[in-house]
Amino acid sequence: MSHTVIHHYDARPVTIAQVRDIGTDHPWMWLSAGWQDIKAAPAQSLGYGLVLAIISYLITISVVSNGMFFLFPQLVAGFFLIAPLLAIGLYAISRQLEAGEEPSLRMAMKQVWKNSFHTFNMGLVLIVALIAWVTLAQLIVALTFTGITPATWQGFLTSLFGSWQGLQLLVVGVSCGAVIAFIIFSISVVSVPMMVDRDCNVFDAIQTSWNAVRYNFLAMFLWAAILVTIIIAGFVTLYAGLVFLFPLAAHATWHAYRDLVEQK
Repeated sequence: MSHTVIHHYDARPVTIAQVRDIGTDHPWMWLSAGWQDIKAAPAQSLGYGLVLAIISYLITISVVSNGMFFLFPQLVAGFFLIAPLLAIGLYAISRQLEAGEEPSLRMAMKQVWKNSFHTFNMGLVLIVALIAWVTLAQLIVALTFTGITPATWQGFLTSLFGSWQGLQLLVVGVSCGAVIAFIIFSISVVSVPMMVDRDCNVFDAIQTSWNAVRYNFLAMFLWAAILVTIIIAGFVTLYAGLVFLFPLAAHATWHAYRDLVEQK
């Protein structure tokens, strides 16, 4: 059974996409398909992940060297908000492999460029969400955590996990961040790969993504949890794991889109 996504234009209903009903076993199939894509394009996939890991490492060095440890949890949470945009080249690689083409990052970016205007608009939506999250996080810190900013990692961790104010900050921050992250996940998990694949506008893509999550809430909630676990595993390995795990998540998300949205 499929649910038809309708976009109204001049009072006439136009079918934009059809969203399939799926089971909770499908996310594991997406991971398997993502792994097959990595094996089919190892240099492109792992090279992409390596660049992302290096950038993440450089940002961390900058934060640590400037003693701004309190920004680190906010940046980690922010990563989840813009991850769909960061993965856009890997979606295009999966599309190439699906079409039986030779995988090429240069050709992948040309594919992305075909719908660059609406992709750029989607990027703006995610950047605005990131800015909103950082602003909210700063407000939460100001309301729940007072005192001198710790000058060392040890002091930061002690303040965060060893004080009542720190625990309040964790509970409120994680709760608010999780809600925001799931909302952004709901509007972007299908929309970004859809804009790589089709000449569609950002509004139709977001609507399709939202309905895909709404009609398959349990499966997509599981998929969100899997993605969070994968990315956290990449972080706790000091970004080394991102080299493999981020491409795995990105390729698998492409297959999630293919499974959820019927082809034209």
